[in-house]
Amino acid sequence: MTYTVGVVGCGRWGLAHIRTLLKLKDSGFVDEVYACDIDAKRLKELPDGLDGCFTAWTEMCDSVSFDLIALVTPNTTHASLGKAILSRGLNVLIEKPLATSLEGVKELIQQADVSNGTLHSGYLLRYHSGILAAKEIIEQGQIGLLKSIRYVKYSSRNKIPLTNVIDGLASHALDTVPFLAGVPPKPFFNNITVLNQQKPTHLANADECSLNIQYSRPGNAADVTVEIKVGWGQNDRSLITVEGSRNCLRLDFRRANSLEIGSLGDGFKPVSMTDIKPPLQFQYEQILSQSEHSISHSQSHLQTAEILRITMLRAENWCEKYVDN
Repeated sequence: MTYTVGVVGCGRWGLAHIRTLLKLKDSGFVDEVYACDIDAKRLKELPDGLDGCFTAWTEMCDSVSFDLIALVTPNTTHASLGKAILSRGLNVLIEKPLATSLEGVKELIQQADVSNGTLHSGYLLRYHSGILAAKEIIEQGQIGLLKSIRYVKYSSRNKIPLTNVIDGLASHALDTVPFLAGVPPKPFFNNITVLNQQKPTHLANADECSLNIQYSRPGNAADVTVEIKVGWGQNDRSLITVEGSRNCLRLDFRRANSLEIGSLGDGFKPVSMTDIKPPLQFQYEQILSQSEHSISHSQSHLQTAEILRITMLRAENWCEKYVDN
């Protein structure tokens, strides 16, 4: 079976979606790929191989029967456009965040339920080959009892307008860490710091954030401690370190095949993995084939949105204590 996919929004990340889909088209997994952007000039600069381009998503959806629409437009448009596309009974992949408010996420979920379309989010790390391999290693007990996870994401890009550092950078961690650790997504917050140029600031102005949290496990097992450090305007780093009672895992999640196992004392060795794929490609394959993995992920949208809301509220409370004091 082959599929027809449309991409709405052809900016920097929309272009990544298009290139991934064209690769899947070359392999025969996807049959047709269409693009839509309100900027006609941008459409002229897209790669060859597209089956059609439109400046209005309504015209595109009226003209073609789609298996999936990817919405890669500015964050503030996600809820309204997503609901409109879902109302047609279409399956939709919306880049993170699904919406800029918890209410917006709830409305999208409700619309998907009413119209029988499926709703998917752009939290790619659940489709990362290294993270999936690490999850399996943890579940098999190869590192012993899971003790802690450290997530570091620093970007050389400047702060994105109208996006705070938690929503923009830490949201991937808050979605992925409970999945990786196999724990209920209910963090206990030990400490949050929100900084701009290493000084306390309000969340809207922050370029760096540090979260120290814990996740409880069923039974009498010890909590999993988690440190999340994220920031803009610094040297690029994308690292996950998992500490177990016997061994550790470490992963540079900019690369799909960088997972290592070992310890500082004995050294680390690469973990052998098969069928390594770029996360976005694997996500499309899973969503289009309606895999259990993609369905399970789609059922976690509200949980992730609620955790993000709570985290941002805790950050603001921290700011009230330390900013200008």
